[in-house]
Amino acid sequence: MLIRPKFHLDEGIINEFLSEINSRGININAEKLDINFPDPKDAVFYEIVMEERKTEYAYLVTGNIKHFPEKSFVVTPKQMLDIIVENIDGYS
Repeated sequence: MLIRPKFHLDEGIINEFLSEINSRGININAEKLDINFPDPKDAVFYEIVMEERKTEYAYLVTGNIKHFPEKSFVVTPKQMLDIIVENIDGYS
């Protein structure tokens, strides 16, 4: 998907990005949830967040917020940035 012309990304940058994700990522075995999504391919993202929320704070950051259940942890990129800034300010 990152190789799409609309992103204008060099193949080397894409490979480096994917390598970083691979080296820093964690494996989560999430259970299937019985929830219908407008796009069934979105279910996996919600399932992963729900699994991780059992032990950690976790957010689902999406530009398609209306595709997911209305929950305080389903946020837009702008909302996530605000949460991060708020927490940074709290530590200063």
